[in-house]
Amino acid sequence: MKKKLLFSFLTGFLLVLQAVRLANAVSSPLEKINNKVGVHILDPNEVDKVSDLVNSNGGDWGYVTVPLRADDRDRIKWQKFFKVCQEKHIIPIIRLATTMKPYGWEKPTLYDSVDFANFLNDLDWPAKNRYIVVYNEPNHASEWGGVVDPIDYGRILQGTIEIFKNRSENFFILPAGLDAAAPNNKNHQSLYTFISQLNYNYPQALQNIDGWTSHSYPNPGFSGSPTENHSQSINSFVHETTFIKNLTGKDLPVFITETGWQNKALSDQTVAAFYTDAFENAWSDDKVVAVTPFVLFAGDGPFKPFSLLNGSSEEKPQYKAIKNLPKIAGQPEKTVQTIASNNVLGVSKEKINNIKPGSDEKVFIWGKENWKRLFEWLMSL
Repeated sequence: MKKKLLFSFLTGFLLVLQAVRLANAVSSPLEKINNKVGVHILDPNEVDKVSDLVNSNGGDWGYVTVPLRADDRDRIKWQKFFKVCQEKHIIPIIRLATTMKPYGWEKPTLYDSVDFANFLNDLDWPAKNRYIVVYNEPNHASEWGGVVDPIDYGRILQGTIEIFKNRSENFFILPAGLDAAAPNNKNHQSLYTFISQLNYNYPQALQNIDGWTSHSYPNPGFSGSPTENHSQSINSFVHETTFIKNLTGKDLPVFITETGWQNKALSDQTVAAFYTDAFENAWSDDKVVAVTPFVLFAGDGPFKPFSLLNGSSEEKPQYKAIKNLPKIAGQPEKTVQTIASNNVLGVSKEKINNIKPGSDEKVFIWGKENWKRLFEWLMSL
């Protein structure tokens, strides 16, 4: 009888834990009213300028993609970023990045993934889904420690998924966007060769991602027409997701975190017209969750031809074209409580932190010793 009672208790307890786990799983963005318009920024301090673009003309809860470097994990800086996202109704997509070396970006390790997961899990996010892009274009040697290594990327992707999901099921994990125009040579690998080798060695990685990241640039030369439909066009996401479905059987939601025309061979007016056409047609695909054109502001840096704002932060025609697009007031699912909230098991962090040494004031926190005593008592019945 006692064993039956113990078994019933443990079964009920595990069911409760499973229910909590399921309740915390990622929310399908395709099942919500969604404003897919977004923009890519290079620094979190630029977030103040995002809402005027992505939430204009009827929009709400647009998207922003921003890289988080391993040497930039400043809690105050990034919590401020998330706070602005909350206040201005912006959904962040965080792209993990290492640090720049003479040969390019340093190759990450799973220790980096642990550090990123711990850091990001301790911040207050504005919506339930916590979008994470696991690094950038590893089919370029310069993005992966000077080598192209799809097997190593598969290992890092699978490990990163497990590390983040172990901290919170709300992390919505996206693979690195790949260069759809990359050739097969010493320093590059075609997108389809890269994915095939990754999947052959780490099939669970593609099974466990929550969505697909696409860099749907208008190639060749970042100057192609928005009506082109080949595998290196702004419709490259269609070819990529078809390929992924053939490999995995999964229909994945799409996040176009990089795209855009440069104004070298094209005028700003032409680029503006191309953006309008793309949002109204190619990117209106129901599978597309977010489109974050690269880049909002580049200053006088190497990405200046892609910038939506000029060097004086004035709106270029392409910025105005996106701003004037009719938009939807998105309704993303919100987080009930995050790890960085002001309560720990119902007790305010302020109250805990204000308890002075030697004080008679006590707070009750259910820790592992309490669980140990509970099970010892149950076993003694």
